[in-house]
Amino acid sequence: MDMNRDCGCESARQRMDILIDRELTEIECADVSEHCASCESCQAEIVVLEKLTDRFRAACAEPAPDSLRISILNSLKNQNGIVDA
Repeated sequence: MDMNRDCGCESARQRMDILIDRELTEIECADVSEHCASCESCQAEIVVLEKLTDRFRAACAEPAPDSLRISILNSLKNQNGIVDA
């Protein structure tokens, strides 16, 4: 990594989601993180993306209600012609 080279806003924005999902290499992560540390616009954008991602993850962590699960299973059984004995 060239310490004097900024990856730029466009490149950083294209990789922000991947950074938040922890799917970048160490070098790519450092590039984006360093850019965001010095760019107020990208820093603000990544903060919003991190908050949204955290909220989506929290919302998806709760199991579906039993009534919904049963309804879906029954629909699948009906579509496949399975009859409960």
